[in-house]
Amino acid sequence: MKNRVRLSILALPVLFVISTAGQRPADAPATAPGGKAPDTVKLEELTWAEARDLIAAGWTTVIVGTAGTEQKGPHMVDGEHKFVMDYTADKIARSVGKTLVAPIVTYVPEGSWENPGGHMGKPGTITLPEERFVDLLVNAGRSLKAGGFKKVLFLGESGGNRTGMRSAADKLNATWQGAATAYWVDDYYTKAHAEQNTYAAKLLKVADDQVGNHANILDTSELLFVAPKHIRRDRLTGNDYPNNGVSGNNQSKATPEIGKALLQIKMDLALAQIKRMMDGTEPPVAPPQAPRAGGGGGRLQNAQPRPTGPTMETAPAGLTPTKAPDTVFIDELTWEENRDAMKVGKTVFIVPTGGTEKNGYHMVLGKHNYVVTYASNLMARRLKNALVAPTIQYVPEGDPDRQNAGAISLPSPAYDLLLDAAARSLKAHGATDILFIGDSGGNQAGLTNVAAKLNEEWKGGPTRAYALTDYYEEGRVHYRAWLQAAFGYDDSVIGSHAGISDTSQMLFVHPAGVRKDRIMPWGGPKDSGVSGDPAKSTAEIGKMGIEFKVNAAINQYKLLKNPPPPRGGRPGNR
Repeated sequence: MKNRVRLSILALPVLFVISTAGQRPADAPATAPGGKAPDTVKLEELTWAEARDLIAAGWTTVIVGTAGTEQKGPHMVDGEHKFVMDYTADKIARSVGKTLVAPIVTYVPEGSWENPGGHMGKPGTITLPEERFVDLLVNAGRSLKAGGFKKVLFLGESGGNRTGMRSAADKLNATWQGAATAYWVDDYYTKAHAEQNTYAAKLLKVADDQVGNHANILDTSELLFVAPKHIRRDRLTGNDYPNNGVSGNNQSKATPEIGKALLQIKMDLALAQIKRMMDGTEPPVAPPQAPRAGGGGGRLQNAQPRPTGPTMETAPAGLTPTKAPDTVFIDELTWEENRDAMKVGKTVFIVPTGGTEKNGYHMVLGKHNYVVTYASNLMARRLKNALVAPTIQYVPEGDPDRQNAGAISLPSPAYDLLLDAAARSLKAHGATDILFIGDSGGNQAGLTNVAAKLNEEWKGGPTRAYALTDYYEEGRVHYRAWLQAAFGYDDSVIGSHAGISDTSQMLFVHPAGVRKDRIMPWGGPKDSGVSGDPAKSTAEIGKMGIEFKVNAAINQYKLLKNPPPPRGGRPGNR
C-alpha cells in the first residue's frame, strides 16, 4: 500500500501536465461525421455515429430477429435458431435495402420451468415467459424508434415466438399511431415451414405430415449450410430412442445443399410479405396463421412453483454418451452434452450481461457484449466447473424513448424479470450456482436485486444466485490503480466511458470493433460521449483490464460461497 501511495505521489507532476495540456479543448467541434461504415448491416458492429449517419441517409428500417436457446436433438447445438437467424436476417436486410439488424434475441418462450416438459425437459434450454418476452420486444422497438428508425420488422425462428411478436407489434403500433410502424413478418416461419415440408416430402418420397417438425431434415440441413461446425455428424444416426428431442428421425438425410434451398424459401417468402406490407397491400400485423404442429416452445405460463427434480435426471445418459467440443457456452453444446457436463460437476452457470450503447466515434455499439462474452469464457475455464448462458445484450440504458442511434434499453423491471427467468430455467435443469456478471454500470442494481430475491425464495435449497458486482466495481478500482502506477494516468485521463480502459479491452478482445482511424484525443467532438483519452489505449492494457475483472469476480464468488469464519466470536453475515 505504501508503495502504491509513493508511486501516486511521484506521478502527480506528470499527471498535472497531462490533465491540463491534453483534455478536450473547449472549442472542440460539437459533432462530426461518423466516417465510412464497414460492410455490415448489424447494429452491434457499427459505431453510434455510423448508425446515426446511415439513418440520416435513409436507413430507417431495422430487423429484430428472435431465435431461442433450446434443445435441438442429440446432433445439433442448443443455439441452432440463433445461428440460422444471424444468417437470414443479414441476407434479408441486404435484400430489402437500407435496413439494419438489431442483436438477435436469444431468450424467448420455451415452456414452463415449474413442470418442465418438451424443450424445457432437456438441459440447456432457457425460457422467457411470453409477457416478459413481449416487454423485451416493446422496449427494443421504442429504443430503435427513438434512435431514428421508422420501420421495425419482427422475424422469428421458433413457433413459440409468434404470438409474442404479434402482440409486441400491436402494442407498438397502438402507441406510435403512425409515427413509426412495427411489422410481424410471420411468413418467414409459418408459410415457409409449410412449403419447406412439401419440398422435403418430395425429396424423401413421404407424405407432408411424415417429415416431422423439430430437429429433423429441415433444421439440420439449414444448420449444415450456415454453421456446419455445430452439427455432431456422429450423432446423426442411431438416435432413435424415446424422447430424444427429434421429430421425424430423418436428420441423417440432411445436406447443406438442401439447407440452402430451405433457407431460400424462408427468405423469399419473408421478402415477399415485407414488400406487400410496405406497399400497403397487406397490413403490418396480419391475422395469425395456424402454425405447423408442434412448432416452438408453446405458451405455457409460469404459475406457483411446484417442486420437480432437475431435468437432467430424466435423460438416458447411459445410452447416449457424448464427447463435447472444447467450449463452455451452452448454446454451442447439444442438450446431451449439456446434460453430461452437469453430471460430471459443471453445475455453475455464468449469466453475462452486456449492452448495446453509444461508445464514441471509434467503438462499436456492441462493445459490452464482446467484452463480457470473452470474460465469461475465461472465467468459466478458470473455475473449471462452469458453463456460460447466452450473453444478455438488452440491458438498462435509460429511458427507451430517449436513446441514441442504435442504442437499445431494457429498463427494470423488464431487465430484472429477464435475469429471473434465466436463473429459474437453469435451476430447473439442476444448476447449483448461478453467477450474474455485468459489463456496464447500469446492469449492477438488477443483478443484486434479482439475486437477493431468488436467494430468499430458494433459502435452504441446493441452488443459490450470486450477483458478482465486483467484476465491474472492484475490477475497475484495481484497473485504475494499475494504470496510475504503471503509466501515471489519473482519473481524468483514464475516464469513465469509452476511454482508455474500454477501448483497450476492445483492442484486446475484438479489435475489429475499434475504428483506429477514428480514435481522437479525448474522444474528439463534444457529442462523442467519451470520458478520458482513448488515444492512449493499447491491447496490452486491455488484457490487464480483463484480468482484473475476471479475478475480482472469481474472488467475490469464492468469498460469498465460503465466507471466512467470524472474528472474535461475532456472528458472520452470509
